[in-house]
Amino acid sequence: KMSKRVEYIDIAKGIGILLVVMGHNDFGLVSPFFYRFIYAFHMPLFFFVSGMFFKDDQQFVSLFRRRFETLLKPFIVILLFILFMTISFTKVNFDVAIFRFIKAMYANGHYLDWVQLWFIPHLFALNIFAFGYYKLTNRIGYKAVKWGVLIIMLVVGVKYLGMFWPFSMDVFGKSLSLYGFPLSLDLIFVSGFFFILGCEVNKTVRADFFSNPMVAIGSLAGLYGLLIYFPATIDFNTRFYESLVINTAEAVLGILFVFAISRQIEKNLYASSFFRYIGQASLIILIFHVPIQETWGEKVLFMVNNQNMAYWVAYVAGIVFPLLINHYLILPNPIVRNWFGYKNVDGSFTGIKSRV
Repeated sequence: KMSKRVEYIDIAKGIGILLVVMGHNDFGLVSPFFYRFIYAFHMPLFFFVSGMFFKDDQQFVSLFRRRFETLLKPFIVILLFILFMTISFTKVNFDVAIFRFIKAMYANGHYLDWVQLWFIPHLFALNIFAFGYYKLTNRIGYKAVKWGVLIIMLVVGVKYLGMFWPFSMDVFGKSLSLYGFPLSLDLIFVSGFFFILGCEVNKTVRADFFSNPMVAIGSLAGLYGLLIYFPATIDFNTRFYESLVINTAEAVLGILFVFAISRQIEKNLYASSFFRYIGQASLIILIFHVPIQETWGEKVLFMVNNQNMAYWVAYVAGIVFPLLINHYLILPNPIVRNWFGYKNVDGSFTGIKSRV
């Protein structure tokens, strides 16, 4: 039973990361509607998936060490890699490069050269937050109260989401303007809702629920209708969550749709293997796809002057090259594999499925 659950969840991660890569370039010019479709749920999906493997009875020290190995260590390694590449292969001054590195340690998207990296340290913070949430609520015997706390958390989080984007504080007598909190902690109530929702669904909802074709049809129809008639937008990195009801409904429907489709894909050996492979490498794809897409998109556009062709070539490159980096440079090398939180040469790590 557990292996089946893991398979379709890895498939869902594969679908999710393919949508993330698609949305992180010029896809809005190719299909504005489908671009909105992707942004309606792609980040809530990853918070939800990550939460599905969270264990609410684990020890704090074990959790902290584990998530440091699989999340913070790869994040720091990539920042050092960016620092090395900036100093070695650009004309940026050494002092400027060091300042960028220090600024990046604030660990939210506004201060990162590779913006997409904000998700990784935030996921570390989410695990710590969820530990505290369950420590508090597990003492409460009534499920209704626990769900009430979760919903209140979402309402408060959405209401005050933009309060700290930016905000000012005094440092040594000088006013300093900052965008968000370190590790994007100002998002924690909203992202935490989807993370804990994933944990609760994994504990209470049977995997067979997602196998019903009507779940896929109904969720897609509902999401399509909301996107057509209600133009509310959502973007975690820039702190947009325009409608508590609409954006939450769209996110939940999108998650349902992806999981329902994943259960159907699971029935086909070749399609299942493909999406699982993508899903298991989702962290590496997340890390590297943006600079690869941007580089290839610019080069192809310069050569052929065709925006659509440039986008699709860049999109494929943004998936294939990170997979090659993972397969040929990371997994075969024990030292590099350890830097990225892997334990075994096949890419497995106890708990790796909860990283992205």
